[in-house]
Order: sequence, then C-alpha cells, then structure tokens
Amino acid sequence: MDFLDILQQKAFLGREFLTWLWFKSDRTGGHVDIPGKRVIEILFLDRMTLDLSDAESPQIVALKGEQSELREGLAALREGKKIEEARISIRAGENDFTLVLKGTWFSFGSFRTPPILPAQEADEEDGFEAAFLEKVYLIDEGMQILDDLFEYFISLRISDQWEAEELPALRQWVASGE
Repeated sequence: MDFLDILQQKAFLGREFLTWLWFKSDRTGGHVDIPGKRVIEILFLDRMTLDLSDAESPQIVALKGEQSELREGLAALREGKKIEEARISIRAGENDFTLVLKGTWFSFGSFRTPPILPAQEADEEDGFEAAFLEKVYLIDEGMQILDDLFEYFISLRISDQWEAEELPALRQWVASGE
C-alpha cells in the first residue's frame, strides 16, 4: 500500500471533523468548550463545498451566501455528500482567525490572522521585526487553536461518548434539517 492509498483511506477523518465543527457551530451557538483548555467560538461563514466522492461521477454542491444556505447543506449531508471544504471563523479570546479548511487532505485553502497593529518603534527596522514576530505568534496561536479543536474531536471520536451521545445528536441534527 502506497502513501496515497493510506491518505485516501483516512480522508474521512477531515470530513467528519468539518461536519462535527458545523454541528457544534450550529447547536452550541458556536461555543466549543475544550475541557481544561479554553472556549473557542466557531462560525461557518459564506462558503462551503460538499461532494459525493465515492460516486462514479462527481456530485458537488457549492453553497455560497450567509447562514440561509444551512438547509441546503443539511439536505446534501442527508443525501450522503460530505463536506469537502468550508470557510470558517475561529475565535479564542481576542483573536479571530478566518480560514478555508479542506476536509479530504486536512489542509488550508487560506488562513488569515487578526490584523497586526502598526508598531510605534523609533527605529523602522525594529518595527518591521516586531510586526514579523507578532505575525509569527498569531500564526502559531491559530494553529494551536485548530490543534486543540482537532485533539478534542479525536478524543471524543475514540471515546464511548461518541457512540452514546455525540453521534446520535449529530445524526439527529442532520435528519432534522434545522
């Protein structure tokens, strides 16, 4: 088995993660409380792509617009389509990150950090260095937030709580279409 085959077998995990994030975003008002760490706010924004990748011919649903597209997305989930990518806002504390997360390869289409405030440095070079270091810090912070969310999802996914509580609630959410 080559590397590509292994990746294709594991592609479901990124898609399940995106579906779970969407479920949490809708059902908890966007608040995910990661035990022992922090509360993270999640908001699915104006773009989502779902597909039926197991089909012989591709069946893709692209949702664009505000939250009004939720019903169409849930209908696509009921038909067996999986979330391929979504534009998401993630907030922890004062920092708000916007990203496009791709489910199959668990990769980024884009990743935007909060804006960097202009430094009031006497030396222009010090100002550039401070801005660079702040940007690196914000990228690291955003990645840590996503890591925390994914770690929490995985811990739920392999626990008894997944089958007993989380999965039935997620299935009910998809079935209800609300």
